[in-house]
Amino acid sequence: MMGSFKHFIYAFLGGFALIHLVDAQDQSGFISIACGSPANSNYSEPTTGINYISDVAFIDTGISQQISAVYKGSFQQQVWNLRSFPQGIRNCYNISFTQGTKYLIRGTFFYGNYDGQSKLPQFDIHLGVNMWDTVNITNVTIPVFKELIYVPSQTNLQVCLVNTGLGMPFISAIELRPLSNKTYVTNFGSLALYARLDYLANY
Repeated sequence: MMGSFKHFIYAFLGGFALIHLVDAQDQSGFISIACGSPANSNYSEPTTGINYISDVAFIDTGISQQISAVYKGSFQQQVWNLRSFPQGIRNCYNISFTQGTKYLIRGTFFYGNYDGQSKLPQFDIHLGVNMWDTVNITNVTIPVFKELIYVPSQTNLQVCLVNTGLGMPFISAIELRPLSNKTYVTNFGSLALYARLDYLANY
């Protein structure tokens, strides 16, 4: 699953990560992107206080969609919209951040029967040119999360959705959280999520 990242190792992300991800009192360095949200639709998620922004400044492909209205009342606002990619094999977000800062990067994928077809897709997500993981949607109402810790060597990052012929790629949210450089120390670049000891947020 992670073969293309030869230097990935697995890490437990426990209660300490929870502090960084939901402490909305200080959001310095946070990047919280609500994919598919209309331009200028910035908002604060009521249950967490986290500030989300539209994805229009980060990508110029794909189609903005909304999940089925029957699911909105049960999930946080950042998954009400999504961006789907009916055209092209590879569609990428371009995100700028602080070089040398360690980040926890999280992709959220909530199908919510946005297309009314109940066709559950499978596709890949890449970090730049490297394979990050395979996203396999197995239930209309269960979100899928993909996370890793990453230390960028440049000031720009590409998060790419890749069509593998098993359904249309989409993404609901992209979140980056700066971490202390003493957190999850590795000499190999990136750490991928293996398991979590505490749940990040109640979507």
